[in-house]
Amino acid sequence: MRWPRHRRPGVITIAWIAVALGLLPMPYGYYMLLRLFFCGLSFYLLTRPAGIRDGEKWVLAGVAVLYNPLVPIELGSRLLWSLVNVGTVVYFQHLSRRAAGSLSW
Repeated sequence: MRWPRHRRPGVITIAWIAVALGLLPMPYGYYMLLRLFFCGLSFYLLTRPAGIRDGEKWVLAGVAVLYNPLVPIELGSRLLWSLVNVGTVVYFQHLSRRAAGSLSW
């Protein structure tokens, strides 16, 4: 399927969709790939020279630490991870909407 140039999903849109899929029961490997992807994406966005506000940098740093694949953070229950994932989806949707107007991610 080909996306029109102005309607292609960006990496942030793909990221929040990936987390939304993670709310479904998936194999453990999917969650490990999700951790790797989100940690890398957060570090990438933190290194962008422009477009990310100071408060957003703190949130992205927290997402990078929370989703890091090397030293996994255990939150204890699937319910708590689901709440964190929903918050991550909402946050990255916000970034996606803002990026659609001014940034080329």
